[in-house]
Amino acid sequence: MVPTRASLAACAVLLAATLLAGCVVNDQRPMPRIAAERAIAEVPEDELLDVGVRVFDPNVPEDEKELEKRRIFPEVRKAESRYIPMMIRDTLEQTGHWGQVRVLPPGGTGTEVFVDGRILESNGIELRLAVVVTDAAGRTWIDKTYEGQADTRAYKDVVAKPRDPFENLYNTFANDLLAARHALTREQRVELRRVANLRFAADLAPYAFGDYLARDRKGLYAVTRLPAEDDPVVQRMQRVRERDYALVDTLNEHYANFAGSMTEPYTQYRKFSHEELEAEAAAKREALTRQVLGAVAIVGGIVAGQQTNSSAGSAAATAAVVGGFYAFKSGLDRNAEVKVRAESLKQLGDSFQSEVQPMVVDIEGRTLQLKGSAEEQYAEWRQLLRELYENETGQPVGPAAAVPPGRP
Repeated sequence: MVPTRASLAACAVLLAATLLAGCVVNDQRPMPRIAAERAIAEVPEDELLDVGVRVFDPNVPEDEKELEKRRIFPEVRKAESRYIPMMIRDTLEQTGHWGQVRVLPPGGTGTEVFVDGRILESNGIELRLAVVVTDAAGRTWIDKTYEGQADTRAYKDVVAKPRDPFENLYNTFANDLLAARHALTREQRVELRRVANLRFAADLAPYAFGDYLARDRKGLYAVTRLPAEDDPVVQRMQRVRERDYALVDTLNEHYANFAGSMTEPYTQYRKFSHEELEAEAAAKREALTRQVLGAVAIVGGIVAGQQTNSSAGSAAATAAVVGGFYAFKSGLDRNAEVKVRAESLKQLGDSFQSEVQPMVVDIEGRTLQLKGSAEEQYAEWRQLLRELYENETGQPVGPAAAVPPGRP
């Protein structure tokens, strides 16, 4: 059956209506805010657990095409791998449920609870993190992917310090971590502090402290016996640990300075990234609409030309075909604009890279640079601690322990 002009027009109208419906952009309403649960009573000292948030895995592909496809700018991701742990640290500190909360280089040890993560997506619109939380005893508390949409109110110009657009995600994680802590008994929480202390000591001096811990078939650590508090070996280890705390605290001051210097340019970067991605999505929708409607006009003109014998009808059909071609070409031009916007986004990432500089810290004659080599510098520091302990005791400390499991 040959379609009539009326049926063709009806199909064109139906298709256009379908496209327009698909191109409607929902108004962005204020996002409900999720609050982190705060302590209403003081946590007993022997149950106050320290948390180490290790620098995240930036998850940067090596393939250039994959980088471009996923809109990943390596230097931005490296900066985010330090910035996000600082946001988690600040969130946990503000709840009052935890002891010391520190950002640690990957492989950092010596605390009761460890937070490890990988950045799956971060583009100003969406943030996805794969997070694994373990404790010193070897238990897994959390193994979950956290997803959050940007609260665009954070991108508006304000006089006060801007909110992080993904504050809800951090608060959700803080509440999950608290729930996991509540799942432990009081005895388990108290024991966890002892295990953490002995694991730190056994890592530096396994010959002296290895026998105080046992590991069951599930790989969980438990205290078999406790050393005497007045033991000179224990007192020396406490001094060594204080030195380690001093370094980590100094590192955290510089991580905090790094995050502080990063806040303004990073907020602007995410704001513009959000706008660019929204504009690109709108351009894609408009390009698709123009191309399909152009194709409909072309087909309609051809069919109409076949159904009429008059010169006026043929001219109208030809005009419809020509108009359809122009509409189709207009859609292709909009696709070119999409590529321009993608390049603009890349330039924003490059400018961000130039604004956020690495931090350098001098500690006991050693220079640590908080960028890719910071992890190696921290490993050297741990080796120095072993050497310091060896010098004080005259005993060999043995090789460095392997990096603890837990990174997702």
